[in-house]
Amino acid sequence: MHRDLTSVADLFLAVEHGLPRAVIAELVAAAVPAHRADLQQKLADLIEHPDASNAGPDLSPASSERAERIARMTTLARQALGDDDEAKEWLTQPRDLLSGRMPIEVAVTDLGARLVERILLNIEYGLPA
Repeated sequence: MHRDLTSVADLFLAVEHGLPRAVIAELVAAAVPAHRADLQQKLADLIEHPDASNAGPDLSPASSERAERIARMTTLARQALGDDDEAKEWLTQPRDLLSGRMPIEVAVTDLGARLVERILLNIEYGLPA
């Protein structure tokens, strides 16, 4: 399934039907520094789990939702920090506000993504985290 996404409604429908499995590699490359191959594989597994047994071309809706959250957090990190490399480093370093966990790991769940989003928005607007 390939289609141009021009609105949130388009994104909703794409996620609901399952994003192409190829988005995982694109997301991992956008969110994790190239020198962190171990973390790249961990993130791919977090997005895809428990879809690993599904060998079809598309992710399940649940895995598509996880992929969408990672894409959104990566975009917010770039926006808040102003630099792709700095965003990747921020997303992949343990943070005290996240109980020592990495933002990219926490953002896989809906509640975790909300927490990471709040931190990033506070950084962007110069507010206390």
